[in-house]
Amino acid sequence: MDDTYPQWNLKEFYDSYKSEKITTDIEKIRTSTISFNKKYKNKLKNVSEKKIIQSIKEFEIIEEKIGKIKSYIYLIYCTNQLDTEIVAFYQKINEQLTSIDSNLLFFCLELNSLSEKKINLLKGNKLFVWLKNLRKFKDYQKKEEIEKILLDKNLTSSNSWIRLFDQTMAGIKFSFKNKNLNESEILNLLSSSNSSTRKLAAKSFSSGLKSNINIFSIITNTLSKDLDIDKEIRGFKHSESFRHLNNQVEKKDVDCLTETVIENYEALSHRYYRYKAKKFKVPRLEYWDRNAPYPNQKEIKISWNEAKQIVIQAYSRFDSRVSDIVNVFFEKSWIDAKVVKGKTSGAFSHPTVPSSHPFILLNFQNKLRDVMTLAHELGHGVHQYLASKQGYLLSDTPLTIAETASVFGEMLTFKSILKNCKTETDKKNILRSKIEDMLNTVIRQISFFTFERSLHEQRISGELTVDQINNIWMETQSNSLGKAIKLNDDYKYLWSYIPHFIHSPFYVYAYAFGDCLVNSLYAKYEQGYKDFNNKYINLLKSGGSKNYKVLLRDFNLDPEKKEFWQDGLNIIKNMIDELEQLG
Repeated sequence: MDDTYPQWNLKEFYDSYKSEKITTDIEKIRTSTISFNKKYKNKLKNVSEKKIIQSIKEFEIIEEKIGKIKSYIYLIYCTNQLDTEIVAFYQKINEQLTSIDSNLLFFCLELNSLSEKKINLLKGNKLFVWLKNLRKFKDYQKKEEIEKILLDKNLTSSNSWIRLFDQTMAGIKFSFKNKNLNESEILNLLSSSNSSTRKLAAKSFSSGLKSNINIFSIITNTLSKDLDIDKEIRGFKHSESFRHLNNQVEKKDVDCLTETVIENYEALSHRYYRYKAKKFKVPRLEYWDRNAPYPNQKEIKISWNEAKQIVIQAYSRFDSRVSDIVNVFFEKSWIDAKVVKGKTSGAFSHPTVPSSHPFILLNFQNKLRDVMTLAHELGHGVHQYLASKQGYLLSDTPLTIAETASVFGEMLTFKSILKNCKTETDKKNILRSKIEDMLNTVIRQISFFTFERSLHEQRISGELTVDQINNIWMETQSNSLGKAIKLNDDYKYLWSYIPHFIHSPFYVYAYAFGDCLVNSLYAKYEQGYKDFNNKYINLLKSGGSKNYKVLLRDFNLDPEKKEFWQDGLNIIKNMIDELEQLG
């Protein structure tokens, strides 16, 4: 099996985290922020429209310099979370940059204090879109003194608790057959073809979480209270309101998505898991068999080079402009793929800053799912690469649209693999895998979202016990999975390892949003919708410069309608139909 995995070379940022240039650059940034503060503070309301645009451009340059250092320290931290020197370095630089950020706090506050009339005079300039998006936060912003306190407190409140979670998870050793495994390694065993291996891994995983459950409970309760305090200070109606604002999406659209998915629990996940239980010849599946290979199913081992070729071929069949960018990620090692101790689990694509390029992190373990994850993260990477042309302030894509290219890339790869299937058995196995991935992306993520909603709602009345959190988890997960999945006492602790609950509260609906959106979008592609490729690439290039509803109009799609979400879910339903017909 090929094991020559690519690895990041972060020297394009700095030679080492010990480089003196980091200190020099931070001091240069500090000086420029002080100068910027003196130049513009309390003066914006009296300057010309041209000067306002100039000030935003200067602000963008400074923000990108800060963002570049933040990107570097985050990337080096993600691959070295057990190195105490690097962890200390990461925290130290974060604290220094937070201090520097305080010099810029006034700027967005003053921009939002300008009259609508003056802002509208800037219409026609590219940065007007950024200003209009900034205005959406106006009602929730506080005076500079309060904003500074909120910024500073993040270091010792939310950021510290997130750091504690990360380091706790990275440090847990899960006992398995006289070995101590990390999180990625033990989770990988849950998809083993050996049922006793899956059971033992599940028990070990649950046991490891249980032994740290009080820490995870304190972290969850504290972050929930922290979120509630911010909600009250800023005047948000709901704990999740900040996320919708950041995503530039209306709560009613998210509610419509959530309600539609919940209404489809029975038709999708309940139905599929009944099918799977039948194939396992059991009335109910153990929870550790939910994503297990089917009986007598050959375990497909895919080398890194094979995965690379599969994904490149899938993207090239779609559009050479996209596959050319994908190739660059491989050629220049913008991907870090190997599983190593101290490396964060899961996968991501970090956009860094426009003057650099995205970096993709994977924990590749030669599974078909790893190939789909590679395709997913490369979709993000392509999106971020194209959107970077918008500049630092407008390249950031709202989370709802940010999942579009990633899920589209997965679908391209799935269709390519399905097309290359030589036997009916292969076709069934690929269909099963894709259905499970889609259920994990849509049903599971919405069940996570309902868990978060319930947890944060109940936390408002007081701190929750471990048992109370466990009960919320068991109820929301049982509702989504149905009676064909057996959730025993071991399962009740599994809420504690989901990083999104800690890092990005209420983020998870974006996956379901993106999946359903892409299902509808992909249907347009397969139907040969006029000029689809150019419109799709323009969507990716737009970054955060256009609202998602405006972007979708080019494809005659309307997310305000329930039918839009149902059409996306019907893609999954049709796949289950096809699978049942194959037997």
